[in-house]
Amino acid sequence: MTDCRTRYPLLLIHGLNCRDDWIFSYWGPLTDLLRAHGAAVYLSGQDAWGGVPGNARALLRRGEEILAETGSEKLNLIAHSKGGVEARYLLSTLGFAPRAASLTTICTPHRGSKAAAEWLARERVCRIAGRGLEGFWRARGDRDPDFPAAVSALTPEAMERFNRENPDSPLVYYQSWGARLDGAGWDPMDRLQLWLTRADGPTDGLVSPESAVWGRWRGTLEGVSHQDGVGGRRRKRPGFDAGEFYIRLVQELAEMGF
Repeated sequence: MTDCRTRYPLLLIHGLNCRDDWIFSYWGPLTDLLRAHGAAVYLSGQDAWGGVPGNARALLRRGEEILAETGSEKLNLIAHSKGGVEARYLLSTLGFAPRAASLTTICTPHRGSKAAAEWLARERVCRIAGRGLEGFWRARGDRDPDFPAAVSALTPEAMERFNRENPDSPLVYYQSWGARLDGAGWDPMDRLQLWLTRADGPTDGLVSPESAVWGRWRGTLEGVSHQDGVGGRRRKRPGFDAGEFYIRLVQELAEMGF
């Protein structure tokens, strides 16, 4: 049996528009799969539409809970999409770096999204969409949903400022992956997302590979959508199996002593 036991527990950090207690799992079957292979896996529990600072403070509380529960000195953070931005804020601004061994980001817009800026300029559309999403997720547990803050944090200008203010810690190992849809076998959701983010050029449906680069760049998952990068849609892409990808990712962390 494949062994995914790491020195430090894993904290999986979700991105936008989902909660860990939502009926549809953000991480699909990955959490149970990794646990079945021996990994100590925990979920993050931040808001679906919270701003970066507020969600990072929620991560701080969650991280401290896990460390107290397990007696571990550190955690391995694995973050998808906006969750990677919140994890970096946690490490740098909130000072959690001494308690983290590694941060792996997948499809995180480290250099922002031109599409985010374009859609914010459509004030009426964003206002209507934002109110609907905030109300939906507040009713399902969000403490402080803030659609404008969540989206505006991901513009190229905002991320350029964020990167200056949140430098990497030498105490933490940083690595990243991106993804890109190649146009083969697009389904309606893929097509919609590619249209919504057309200003960014080739993307995974939401984030370009160029924006996803941070720390040690591990490469682009070709023909993989944003959601498929975490197995959330429970389907296999040709040449990519989310379960196999995460098992290998965790094995590598274990081999590196993390």
